Amino acid sequence: MSAPQHPPPLFPYMTWAQTESFLSPWCLAQSGMPVPDAEVLGPALEIGPCLEWSCAGSRPQLEERLAELFGLPAERVLVTPGASGAMQLLAQTLFTENSRVLHETPCYQPLEALAGLFGAEVQPLERCPEEGWSLDPARLDLASEGHPTHLFLTNPHNPTGAVTPAEKIRALGTALEPSGGVLVSSEVYMECAPDPSQRVHAAALCPNGISIGSLTKAYGLGPLRLGWILLGAGLADLRATLVDRAHLSWVDPPSASLLLGQRALDCLPALLQPLRRIEAESRPLLDAWIKNNPRVRALIPPFGIFAFAILEGVQDTQAFARWLASEHQVDVVAGEFFGYPGAVRIGAGLPPETLAEGLQRLEAAHTKWCAEGRG
Repeated sequence: MSAPQHPPPLFPYMTWAQTESFLSPWCLAQSGMPVPDAEVLGPALEIGPCLEWSCAGSRPQLEERLAELFGLPAERVLVTPGASGAMQLLAQTLFTENSRVLHETPCYQPLEALAGLFGAEVQPLERCPEEGWSLDPARLDLASEGHPTHLFLTNPHNPTGAVTPAEKIRALGTALEPSGGVLVSSEVYMECAPDPSQRVHAAALCPNGISIGSLTKAYGLGPLRLGWILLGAGLADLRATLVDRAHLSWVDPPSASLLLGQRALDCLPALLQPLRRIEAESRPLLDAWIKNNPRVRALIPPFGIFAFAILEGVQDTQAFARWLASEHQVDVVAGEFFGYPGAVRIGAGLPPETLAEGLQRLEAAHTKWCAEGRG
C-alpha cells in the first residue's frame, strides 16, 4: 500500500520563521516590535477572572473599547485570535465557490493561500516596483459574470511597506461594489503610523470595506494572539455570520488574552514608546543604507520598520538568505516567501548598533556573493 499523498504546505514562511529565523546574532528578519516589558501592562492577572467565560464580559468589553478607539459602533467590531484568525474567518465566510478573489502580489503567503482555500477563483493583482508597489484601481479585472469579486490586500503592504492612500482605498471599494464584492484589508502595520491622521482604515472609508488589525506588530504583543475585524457600514449584518463561524472555529479567544488586551488598549502610548525609539534611532540607518547602496533598489516606506530590497546580481534569494545566515550570521527574509525572488525583506527593529553591524555584514555578503557569481 502506497503512502498517502500530503498536500504541499500553504504557509512555509511561518515554518521557516519558527524553526530557522531569529537564530543569528544579527537578525534583520523581524517586521514587528519585540515583546515589551511586562511591567507596562501592570500587575499580574489574578487566576479567577482568567477562568471566567469571555462571552459574559471580557470579549464584549474589549469590543466596546475597540469601537471607541476606531470611532465605530460595537456591532461592527469582532475580536479574533490574532490577525491570522481574522483572515481565516473572513476567507471561509467570503471566499467561497461562485466568488472570485483578487489578491495582491508580491504578498504575505496567507493572502494567496486563503484566497483559494475555500473554493473561490483566484487571480493575482500585481504591484510593481517601478510604480512604487502601488495598486491601481483601473487595473481591477471585474468581469465576474454575476458573482462577487473580492479584493484581499495588506495596507501597509507586506513586504514593501507601501501605503495605499485613502482615495485609492475608496476607489478600490467603489470598483468592487457593483459585483457585491468586499475589500478585505489587513492593516496590522497601520498602528505604526506616528500620526493618527496617517492611518488608513478600509472599514471607515468604504461601506464594503473590512479592516483587520492586531496588537502584534506595533505593540509587540503577538504572544497574546489578539486581533480584530472592523466592518464597513454596509457590512454590519455580516457580523452574526462571522460570530457563528467563529463559534465553530474557536468559540472565543482566551479570557486571559482578552483581559490583557483591555489593559493594552489603556496604555497604548506607553506600548508605542519602544517603536518610537526605533523610528528615531534605528530606522534612519536602514533608510541611509538603501539610499547609499547603488546595488540595492527599495522603496523607503513612509513609516514602519522594514523595507523590501531588490538585490542586484542575486536571483535565488532563498539560497542567499541561507548562506547569509550560516556564513555571516545575519537573518533576512527571502523574497521567495512573498512570490518575488531577487529581493529580501529587511527589518530595523533592533538597537542601532546591532542594526548597523547587521547591515554592514549584509552589504559585505552581497558583494561577495556577486563577485563569486553565485546567482
